Amino acid sequence: MKQSRIVAAVGALVLVAGCSGSSDDKKSDEVPVPKGLEVPEGVTLTKGGTTLTEDKPASVVYQVGDKAASVITVTVSSVRKGSIKRDFTFFSLDEDTKSSSPFYVDVTVKNEGPAGLGGAALPIFAHDSSNTNLPANDIVGTFKPCRNSTLPKSFLPGATAKLCLVYLVPKGKALQSVDLQTGSTKDAITWTP
Repeated sequence: MKQSRIVAAVGALVLVAGCSGSSDDKKSDEVPVPKGLEVPEGVTLTKGGTTLTEDKPASVVYQVGDKAASVITVTVSSVRKGSIKRDFTFFSLDEDTKSSSPFYVDVTVKNEGPAGLGGAALPIFAHDSSNTNLPANDIVGTFKPCRNSTLPKSFLPGATAKLCLVYLVPKGKALQSVDLQTGSTKDAITWTP
């Protein structure tokens, strides 16, 4: 009789442990959301560390300092290789830049809400073969191969913007991916060209 009680108790513990393990697994799949932010209805956040191909969207919470937080959906539609000699003819470049390879990344961004993100710089980087994240280059004036590199001054919920970001990958390095990084590097969402 005493042995059957022990077996029953051990069986109950195994059952409880099995149930609690499955709820922990479910929590680990959830994407963290800042306190007070409600993800808009119909939007599913993309888990950090996800790798996508061109034309596949990712939705993330983007917090701009202490000012605003909103959900954005980003789609990398194309990655084009340019030419320093052809595209940067009228630019004054240093020797390192003259030997780099330009890449133009076409991106569509939708502000899902709830906050406006006008004029904010997007945390989208070119990840090269030396495991370095390169920020987009600021180009002043009109640059025919790649126009509209910043979000509009007014970028309210529901707005969509088509951008083109310029990256100069150093000589001897290759472009591995385009990374959307709103948190740590391991949680970046990557598109492979």
